[in-house]
Amino acid sequence: MSDKGASPSKIATQAKKAFKEKKYSDALEGFYAAREGYLLDEDRLGAAEMSNNLCVVMLQIDRPNEALKIVENTPALFLELGDEAHAAMAFGNLASALEACGNFNDAANALQEAIEGFRRIDDQENLLYSAKALSELQLRQGRALEALATMQTGLENQKGLGLRRRLLRRLLDIPSRLISK
Repeated sequence: MSDKGASPSKIATQAKKAFKEKKYSDALEGFYAAREGYLLDEDRLGAAEMSNNLCVVMLQIDRPNEALKIVENTPALFLELGDEAHAAMAFGNLASALEACGNFNDAANALQEAIEGFRRIDDQENLLYSAKALSELQLRQGRALEALATMQTGLENQKGLGLRRRLLRRLLDIPSRLISK
């Protein structure tokens, strides 16, 4: 899949293309090769990004334990490197791997970290996506009120919501108003 003399970024680009085309074995091979290239170049940030990409591919091909192992240290590494955006995304990937492995409480904690990270960098779209994922996880765990509050929190500061999301926000406000009376 990858050229032997290609740069890690070129290999990563090829792997992303393979992933989009659902050629997961090529994507896996490419992301591994790119990660090794970044490690050889002592580019910890690039290597950590490739680990996150590997996690996503492994989850697609139903290899959750490997996905968890490869992504578990990346949120802390991104935070250490001062990259809050990638750290928040890594927490989301970590949550997906934990959930796929059946570690629901740890997955919920990782999603909460992702939400807080996206809130700090004011990434409303990914904050909403993470809140939705946490809300769905809480519902599966039978924690309906928490799921409602999580989704409400995810929607509360959203700007430029479409009709559907504005309606959802209003519907989610109803139980809170009933409880507070």
